Amino acid sequence: MKGKVFLLILLSYIPAVRAQQPVQGYVDSNLVKTLFFAGLRDKLNEDYSRANESFTKILVLDPNNAAVHYEIAVMNYRQNKLFEAEMAIKKALVADGNNVWYWMLMAELYKRKGDMEALVEVLNQMIRLAPDKEAYYYDRSNAWLLAGNTDAAMKGYDELEKKFGNSEALNHARQRVTMEKDDTAGGQNEGHQAAASLSPEQTMLVLGEKLYRQGDLKGAMAQFKSILKNTDQIYMAWERAIHIEVVLGLYAEALKTADEALSLYPSQAVLYYYKAVALQHISNYAEALTNIETALQLDEGNALYMELYGDVLFLKGEPAQALLQWKKSKAAGNSSEKLNKKINERKYLE
Repeated sequence: MKGKVFLLILLSYIPAVRAQQPVQGYVDSNLVKTLFFAGLRDKLNEDYSRANESFTKILVLDPNNAAVHYEIAVMNYRQNKLFEAEMAIKKALVADGNNVWYWMLMAELYKRKGDMEALVEVLNQMIRLAPDKEAYYYDRSNAWLLAGNTDAAMKGYDELEKKFGNSEALNHARQRVTMEKDDTAGGQNEGHQAAASLSPEQTMLVLGEKLYRQGDLKGAMAQFKSILKNTDQIYMAWERAIHIEVVLGLYAEALKTADEALSLYPSQAVLYYYKAVALQHISNYAEALTNIETALQLDEGNALYMELYGDVLFLKGEPAQALLQWKKSKAAGNSSEKLNKKINERKYLE
């Protein structure tokens, strides 16, 4: 790959038409074709409500229509309904796991969420389907780098070299990994050099993640806040900023940031979770309860959310219900010593 390496730059634009494949088994159905193209027309006109009506009618006839699930996912993505978009594209992939355009949308969703480990798995699928697409190998190693897995990132570049040969871009990418692994006093300046080939926002994200992992929360916060001044479209910056504000006890700031983030990403369970934590710490238990309940509706099996739900219930004066939630949290896989003490002592612990 020539020139600069941008993480998933090819995903910044997601065309719908290229992703379409013939609707298997319904090629001769005038009704399905009419509904499908009506939905596409309404989607292009940004009349998402009418488009959804047409697509939903098709799914009644053909619940496994991958192309329709994809179109619904795209509509939800454009409206920042990331949870709904993720559910729809997963259905599309169950119906057709060999359409690279579906995987590309899934990758974009994980990039927006900041879930680099899941992103790597998606990129593995994209490489399976398009093994000669050099950019996917770079994107995968970049994802590993952002996740802090420098060894995997370097192995990814080794694989890339074996398939495509050496290049100046590859040498530069490897230098970024080497600089990332350097934890000397001058590491931050080297981090700036390592991020030189990324966009400004991605540069700040890489540096912020590095500082975050090193425990420099204030330094990381400065990077994430700088990103948010430039763009509100990098989800990970929102999540990290809120988390750090909560950890630092900046609860008023965390609530403000959470509200701004939720106006853009209303389906992200973890944002409600952090907001609930902040509300709990300022003794606003009623609103904390509402937010943690919303988080659990979006991610019902999350053991961490269940524990917080129990905490808020206890603080609201409902110890029996609190104990029930703590036990559910433990059953869901939360084995922390603190949770066990809450259950054994039947009380909330700071």
